[in-house]
Amino acid sequence: MLAATPPSQPPVKTDLDSVTIAQRTLTAVGVLALVGTILALMLVNRLGETYQEGLEVAQDGAEVAAISTASVGALATDLTALTLTAADALEQAGEIVVLASDATADIGTALGTNLADGIEGIVGISDGLAGFIEAVERFIPGDSDSLAEDLTAIAEGLEPLPEQLRTLGDQLDTTATALADATESIALGVTQLETLSESIADAQTALDEVERLADDVAARAEAALDRSESNLTLMRLLVIVIGVGVVAVCFAAHRALGALSRRSAEAAAI
Repeated sequence: MLAATPPSQPPVKTDLDSVTIAQRTLTAVGVLALVGTILALMLVNRLGETYQEGLEVAQDGAEVAAISTASVGALATDLTALTLTAADALEQAGEIVVLASDATADIGTALGTNLADGIEGIVGISDGLAGFIEAVERFIPGDSDSLAEDLTAIAEGLEPLPEQLRTLGDQLDTTATALADATESIALGVTQLETLSESIADAQTALDEVERLADDVAARAEAALDRSESNLTLMRLLVIVIGVGVVAVCFAAHRALGALSRRSAEAAAI
């Protein structure tokens, strides 16, 4: 009697197909991880170059700003000293103008009043003496030089002088008034120069602060530029480690699935 043949079991295609799909998926993930790692390295290099160029530009710009502000600060110092000197000189000029105005007014008053009146008195005295001497000379015999005529000539020569002196005195008074008005303008100019000096000093303080900040930015940019290469190396290593890790995991999983598939096939064959 023939022994009964055990019924053959159907092949487990579903599990094998699933394993194949999983292996292919892992292979695709590994390839994508490898490609992604390469692209990430390229991106890190590109970003690193851009970052370094930006740091170099920032450093150069900060150094130029520091030098510029230092130069402007030096000019501001010179300008402050110049404005203070100009203010002092203008103030001294104002004092001189005040003295000149007072002296001019005094001279104008003396010429227009005292001296003019005195000369008019001299003219009157000369006319009176000329008349008296002329009367006396009539009793003197002989032909001699007439003192009366000389006195009359002196009086006639001095006669227009008082009016000229009064005119000159009026002109001097006008000049004194103009000088007095000029002292107000000079005082205003002194005030404006002092205000300008204070504004320049404030601006110089701001420039000093800008120079300090520019030096600080330049130093920070230089330090960051020195660290940039090591930072980029760390980023490259991080990308490589992650990419290689993903590829290694996919490879290990692929090998594990292959071993599992073979064991399943062997078990099914038995």
